[in-house]
Parts: sequence; C-alpha cells; structure tokens
Amino acid sequence: MSVIDKAVVVVFDGLRPDLIDEAMPNLRAFAGESLRFSRARSVFPSLTRVCTTSLATGSWPERHGIVGNAFHMPQVVQGRPLDTSDFAHLARMREVLGEIVTADSLGQALARAGKRMATVHAGSPGSAFLVNHDVARNGHWTFSVHGRDKTQTPEAVDRAMVTCGPLPGMEIPKLDAVGYAGRVLRELAIAQDRADVAWLWLPEPDTSFHYREIGSEASREARRAADAVFGEIVDQIRSGPEAERTAIVALSDHGQISTVEEIDLAGDLAAAGLRASSRPEDDTHFAMTDGAAGELRALGTDPGLMRAAVSFLREHPKVGAVFARDALCDDLPGTLPQSLLRHGHARQPDLFYVMRADEEPDAYGLPGRRAYTGGVPLGGGMHGGLNRHEMATTMIWQVPGGRTGVEDAPAALVDVAPTLAALMGLTLSADGRALPLMAPEAEAARLLETRGQGGDGGFTLRRLAQGDRIYLDALLRDGDPA
Repeated sequence: MSVIDKAVVVVFDGLRPDLIDEAMPNLRAFAGESLRFSRARSVFPSLTRVCTTSLATGSWPERHGIVGNAFHMPQVVQGRPLDTSDFAHLARMREVLGEIVTADSLGQALARAGKRMATVHAGSPGSAFLVNHDVARNGHWTFSVHGRDKTQTPEAVDRAMVTCGPLPGMEIPKLDAVGYAGRVLRELAIAQDRADVAWLWLPEPDTSFHYREIGSEASREARRAADAVFGEIVDQIRSGPEAERTAIVALSDHGQISTVEEIDLAGDLAAAGLRASSRPEDDTHFAMTDGAAGELRALGTDPGLMRAAVSFLREHPKVGAVFARDALCDDLPGTLPQSLLRHGHARQPDLFYVMRADEEPDAYGLPGRRAYTGGVPLGGGMHGGLNRHEMATTMIWQVPGGRTGVEDAPAALVDVAPTLAALMGLTLSADGRALPLMAPEAEAARLLETRGQGGDGGFTLRRLAQGDRIYLDALLRDGDPA
C-alpha cells in the first residue's frame, strides 16, 4: 500500500548542509517543517556521477559500476579516461558493454509499475543520462539544459523550448540555467505531465563553488537563486490539488571544501621512476585520474611496480590514504581494502588514492581544506574525498503524515530510491534501506572505526552500522575534531 502518489525531488548539487543560511530562506524554512537527516552522507568517491548513480539506483558503486567521474576503460575509450560527464562516452559504453549501470533503478521500478518519471537536469549531460539511464525504454523523459543532442529523449527539449523559450546561457554563476530548469519542472513535469516522480537537478551551488570559491559573493548569489526556484516549487505543490499525497525531498549529492595546494602527483611519481598518466602511452606504468582522490591502474604485470607505487604514495606528505583491491591488500602493506568504501565492482581500479585534507578554516572561515591534483582553479571548492565536509549531504524529507525535526540515524544517498519505492509501493532491488520517516529507528547506530596510516600521518576511517547496513561517515586525520 502506498503512502504517497507523487514525489518531487530537488537536488542542490554540492550544497554543504552548514551553508543553508540566510541566503536560502526557503530551504531553511522547509527544513524546519520537515525531517532533516543530520548524519546524511555521500558515497566514495564523493563525485557527482558516482553520487547520481547511487541516488538513482539505491546501490553503492560496488553494485552499480560507476566507480568515478572518470575511470579508465580502454575497451571503451582508449588513451584517456572514460568521462562520465560526456554523453557520447556513455553512449559508446552502452554500445560496447551493453550495460552502463549494472543495478536496478528507481526509473525501472516506476516503469514496471506503470508510473512515470520526469527529470529536469541542468548539470552535465552525463549526470542527466545517469539519473534514469534507461529513460527511453522506461517510457519516461529527461530534459538536459545542454540541448536535444545531449539527452536520450530529445523531444523533452523540444517541448521545453516551446513552453519556456530558448535554452539559457551557461555563464557562472548559472543563474539563468537554474531559473530555466525550475520553469521546466513546474510547467512540464508537474503542471502538464503530472509525473509520479519529478526530479530537478540544479547545477548550483556546485559550479560556483568550483570556479568562484565557496565563500564568495558569487556563490552566495548562486545559492540564493537555487533557493528561490525551490521556494516556487514548494508553493506550487502546496497550492495544488495533490498536496496531501505528494512528498517533497531536498537533497545534495556531496559537499565541498576549499583547495589550498595543487600537487603534481604524476610528476612526483615520475621522479621516483613510476610513470603514471591520465593519457597513458606505451611506456606508462599506471593509468591515473586526478582530483581530490583518484585511481591508479597497473598497465603491466610487474608486482614490484605496484608495491613501489604504494610505498611512494604512503610516504608522500600530501597523500592521506591509499585503498587497494581487496585481493591485492595482503601484498601491499599499508593499504586498506576498497570494500570498506563499498567498492568491488569489476570496473574498480587497482588503487584509490585520497589527497590530504583537514578541518582548518579556509579563507572565508569555513572548515575544510585540501590538497588536490587538479581539476579546478586553486582556491576553488573541490570534492571527491572523504573529508567530513565533502561527505556531508543535505537530506530533508517532507512526507504527508511523516515525522518532523532532526534525525541523527545514519543515512546515505543509497537510501533515497528505496525510501521513495517504499512510499509508493514499488519493488526495487537496492542496497539502501527505507528511511525512518514515520517512526524512529528501533535501535541506535553502531560506530565502526578502522585505523590507517597516510603520508601525512595516522587516520581513522569512520563508518556507521544501522541494523545490517553499513554507511560511510568520514576519514578523520589524527588531531581532527571527533
């Protein structure tokens, strides 16, 4: 039996929960009237397309197979990483492998029940693809602000342009894109199509955090614009005929912290005789990706090179932790198994490295700073690692007849799809659980701690167990606040 008939999900890409402040009065008021999960967390890597797929499927990367924003799959893309933001790369992945996502999804569960999902996406074309990866087969639609050749359902873009006018510009802050996406959701997904699940993905504040710095006035303006769109959506739902049977969910996929030091890790590895590159050639030892965290994949069979790489990374003062495939850990002292991070898919890399991060205030007084290996201007915000302010996500549920207040039971992105499925009476095979929206959890969560050593000192990987589910919390360096 369903509790709701419809759900509207709004994702504020990159929004740290501690930045729901006076610049976001609508979201702040909504949180005060709803159930807010104070220990909601992202996945690892805390990167948008990994997060998107976990939201869409209710599964961890070990099951759904999107193991990074970019990862090396030479059978699909040669000479560089497969870029999951690129629509053409995902289309090529489907052509070569048959499957992109290897887990059940909310879109598929809705389709099996004869229900409809409409997605309005103002982020990357790849993220729009992954929200509902079988959208055309499901009989649903996804609108991408990037145009009709960047979505599997181009007719959605045609309809939007008829109703809402020409596609917006993409200047940063992306105020026009935010406003346009909000109109498409309200006018097409909700008013015209009355979609059973209407999903809006806003690119802000993530883009401005990256390119205008987290605490800047431009980023504040971006948050204000996203909040205004959210307020309009809430007002439309509450004044509509289906308010008493509609859930409203406000989310973010990850947080961000400020970059304070860019490290040429590939150059440092090369100086040690270990050739690693994101553009591997015949003499490259390791295929690599960059960021707050990245992957290394051995391109040869010499186990001594892998041991040397791990030894180097564990002694590098700007590398915080190294995680290896479980089968390799016994031969690579000092690594932790990737299964702790819920990785184990056939696509997983040999190694994940996580760059150093701390809890110190940035130039704007916001806690959280990190080293990284590239991707945004120095000083810009970054995510992908395990710092608590990268892992902390916004998660606020307003469900008719549901609880209000603050819930401190652990929650994660993987719980969103199973919770929606439970509320709507759908069958979904997923890793996450249905969240305690109507009554509290019967038992308290248990803390799980694993010690490790990185180049910058000791750390504790903290996880939480709720029943038989285990959730990532954060990686805390020795000396960080508990």
